[in-house]
Amino acid sequence: MRMTLRTTTLHTAALVVIFFGSVACGADPEPRAESSNPGVTAPVPSPDLDLSETERDGATDVARRFAVAANAGDQAAVAALFAPDARFDSVGRIYPDRDAIMERFLIPEVLDAGGRYEPVEQRWEGNRLVVTYRYDTGSGGTENFTYAYLIRDGVIRDVIGRYV
Repeated sequence: MRMTLRTTTLHTAALVVIFFGSVACGADPEPRAESSNPGVTAPVPSPDLDLSETERDGATDVARRFAVAANAGDQAAVAALFAPDARFDSVGRIYPDRDAIMERFLIPEVLDAGGRYEPVEQRWEGNRLVVTYRYDTGSGGTENFTYAYLIRDGVIRDVIGRYV
């Protein structure tokens, strides 16, 4: 009886570990900020407000200007399109402000690398403009991804970038 109880306990423990391990592995991990500020992990909320046609046109123009400036390698013009406290989630890598976005992501990985954005399509998801890009890495490769922009008052407030 003692051996059976021990065996049953071990089997139960193994099942608990397998269950919780599979749940944890199957869940999308919460992005972690690369800063000591715990408030930068959550994306900027996208309020359920109806944007006017003028606001949508303005946001579309900001996204267009981003691609043009990035393709030209114009660091100042790219930086000017982001709010100082903008946030960028590049496939789970979180950049909590404009300086981090520029210095740790866009300048080394896009602008200095000679990458080129080619917008393929765009759509609205709530109040985010989602642009699908075909991206030439500047070293012979291509990538396809989306940027879900939250643009307010003529500047980018938040971007969620994902491969497609």
